[in-house]
Amino acid sequence: MTRLAAAGVALVLVLAGGCTKPKYTVTGTVKRGGEKLTWPDGGSLLVIFMPADVKADERYPARDTDIATSSYKIAGVPPGQYRVAVQQFSEKFMDALGGRYDPGHTDFTVEVKADGQVIDIDLPAAPAKGR
Repeated sequence: MTRLAAAGVALVLVLAGGCTKPKYTVTGTVKRGGEKLTWPDGGSLLVIFMPADVKADERYPARDTDIATSSYKIAGVPPGQYRVAVQQFSEKFMDALGGRYDPGHTDFTVEVKADGQVIDIDLPAAPAKGR
Protein backbone atom coordinates (compact mmCIF):
# COMPACT_ATOMS: atom_id res chain seq x y z
CA MET A 1 0.00 0.00 0.00
CA THR A 2 2.89 2.39 0.69
CA ARG A 3 4.25 1.89 -2.83
CA LEU A 4 0.83 2.52 -4.29
CA ALA A 5 0.43 5.74 -2.27
CA ALA A 6 3.90 6.95 -3.31
CA ALA A 7 3.13 6.19 -6.96
CA GLY A 8 -0.15 8.14 -6.68
CA VAL A 9 1.61 11.16 -5.16
CA ALA A 10 4.25 11.04 -7.91
CA LEU A 11 1.55 10.90 -10.60
CA VAL A 12 -0.27 13.88 -9.08
CA LEU A 13 2.96 15.90 -9.02
CA VAL A 14 3.73 15.07 -12.65
CA LEU A 15 0.21 15.95 -13.77
CA ALA A 16 0.18 19.16 -11.74
CA GLY A 17 3.49 20.22 -13.27
CA GLY A 18 2.07 19.76 -16.75
CA CYS A 19 -0.86 22.11 -16.03
CA THR A 20 1.17 25.25 -15.44
CA LYS A 21 1.56 27.80 -18.21
CA PRO A 22 5.07 28.49 -19.44
CA LYS A 23 6.58 31.83 -18.49
CA TYR A 24 8.51 33.87 -20.99
CA THR A 25 10.96 36.74 -21.04
CA VAL A 26 10.03 39.62 -23.33
CA THR A 27 12.23 42.53 -24.34
CA GLY A 28 11.91 45.63 -26.45
CA THR A 29 12.50 49.34 -26.80
CA VAL A 30 10.15 52.18 -25.98
CA LYS A 31 9.86 55.06 -28.42
CA ARG A 32 7.53 57.99 -28.95
CA GLY A 33 6.80 59.00 -32.51
CA GLY A 34 9.64 56.75 -33.65
CA GLU A 35 12.22 58.46 -31.43
CA LYS A 36 13.89 57.03 -28.33
CA LEU A 37 12.57 58.58 -25.14
CA THR A 38 15.05 60.88 -23.42
CA TRP A 39 15.49 62.09 -19.85
CA PRO A 40 17.01 65.56 -19.78
CA ASP A 41 17.02 65.71 -15.97
CA GLY A 42 17.25 62.07 -14.91
CA GLY A 43 14.25 59.93 -14.07
CA SER A 44 12.90 56.53 -14.91
CA LEU A 45 10.64 54.68 -17.32
CA LEU A 46 8.24 51.98 -16.20
CA VAL A 47 6.75 49.34 -18.48
CA ILE A 48 3.86 47.31 -17.06
CA PHE A 49 2.31 44.24 -18.72
CA MET A 50 -1.21 43.70 -17.37
CA PRO A 51 -3.39 40.74 -18.42
CA ALA A 52 -6.08 42.06 -20.78
CA ASP A 53 -8.81 41.14 -18.30
CA VAL A 54 -7.26 42.87 -15.27
CA LYS A 55 -9.33 45.70 -13.80
CA ALA A 56 -8.00 49.23 -14.24
CA ASP A 57 -7.60 49.77 -10.48
CA GLU A 58 -5.68 46.51 -9.81
CA ARG A 59 -1.93 46.64 -9.27
CA TYR A 60 0.43 44.67 -11.48
CA PRO A 61 4.23 44.52 -11.28
CA ALA A 62 6.14 47.24 -13.13
CA ARG A 63 9.60 46.92 -14.60
CA ASP A 64 12.18 49.66 -14.82
CA THR A 65 13.95 50.09 -18.10
CA ASP A 66 17.46 50.99 -19.15
CA ILE A 67 17.12 54.73 -19.71
CA ALA A 68 20.37 54.89 -21.73
CA THR A 69 18.91 52.63 -24.43
CA SER A 70 15.19 53.13 -23.74
CA SER A 71 14.86 49.33 -23.53
CA TYR A 72 13.11 46.96 -21.15
CA LYS A 73 13.23 43.28 -20.18
CA ILE A 74 10.45 41.51 -18.27
CA ALA A 75 10.79 37.89 -17.13
CA GLY A 76 8.06 35.50 -15.99
CA VAL A 77 5.29 36.60 -18.37
CA PRO A 78 2.76 33.84 -19.20
CA PRO A 79 1.55 33.73 -22.82
CA GLY A 80 -1.58 35.73 -23.55
CA GLN A 81 -3.06 39.14 -24.33
CA TYR A 82 -1.77 42.13 -22.36
CA ARG A 83 -2.48 45.81 -22.01
CA VAL A 84 0.81 47.65 -21.73
CA ALA A 85 1.17 50.70 -19.50
CA VAL A 86 4.13 53.06 -19.90
CA GLN A 87 5.03 55.84 -17.50
CA GLN A 88 8.01 58.17 -17.95
CA PHE A 89 8.96 59.86 -14.70
CA SER A 90 11.39 62.73 -14.39
CA GLU A 91 12.45 64.89 -11.49
CA LYS A 92 10.24 67.76 -12.71
CA PHE A 93 7.15 65.85 -13.93
CA MET A 94 5.07 63.21 -12.26
CA ASP A 95 4.54 61.45 -15.60
CA ALA A 96 6.02 63.11 -18.68
CA LEU A 97 3.51 61.23 -20.83
CA GLY A 98 0.65 62.97 -19.01
CA GLY A 99 -0.88 59.76 -17.65
CA ARG A 100 -2.11 58.79 -21.14
CA TYR A 101 -0.52 55.33 -20.95
CA ASP A 102 -0.78 54.69 -17.19
CA PRO A 103 -2.46 51.45 -16.01
CA GLY A 104 -5.90 53.05 -15.84
CA HIS A 105 -5.84 54.68 -19.28
CA THR A 106 -3.64 52.76 -21.70
CA ASP A 107 -5.15 51.25 -24.82
CA PHE A 108 -1.87 49.76 -26.08
CA THR A 109 -2.22 45.96 -26.36
CA VAL A 110 0.15 43.12 -27.28
CA GLU A 111 0.14 39.34 -27.40
CA VAL A 112 2.95 37.39 -25.75
CA LYS A 113 3.51 34.20 -27.74
CA ALA A 114 7.07 32.97 -27.20
CA ASP A 115 10.12 33.14 -24.97
CA GLY A 116 12.58 35.80 -26.09
CA GLN A 117 9.88 37.69 -27.98
CA VAL A 118 10.79 41.27 -28.89
CA ILE A 119 7.90 43.67 -28.41
CA ASP A 120 8.83 47.22 -29.34
CA ILE A 121 6.54 49.95 -28.09
CA ASP A 122 6.15 53.08 -30.22
CA LEU A 123 3.78 55.54 -28.60
CA PRO A 124 2.22 58.31 -30.74
CA ALA A 125 4.17 61.60 -30.73
CA ALA A 126 1.04 63.53 -29.75
CA PRO A 127 -1.46 62.31 -27.17
CA ALA A 128 -4.86 61.18 -28.38
CA LYS A 129 -7.57 63.86 -28.43
CA GLY A 130 -9.64 64.16 -25.29
CA ARG A 131 -6.71 63.55 -22.98
